[in-house]
Amino acid sequence: MPLKKIKKVAKVVDAAMRDSARARLNATDPQFRENVQKDRRGELSKFKTVQHAIADRERIERTRGGTKNKK
Repeated sequence: MPLKKIKKVAKVVDAAMRDSARARLNATDPQFRENVQKDRRGELSKFKTVQHAIADRERIERTRGGTKNKK
């Protein structure tokens, strides 16, 4: 496996581990829970893995031309 791909996987795993640790700390925080109820996407987008998922979703929408599948 090329070094470039290994680094990419390691970066993803590192971000996931950091986010999971951060989520465990925030899970019991009443302020965090209240913020999630008010603005779920805004509050959760503080996590790197969520930012990556949003970026991937936007990239996919751009490649499709911004249109949904028409059946």
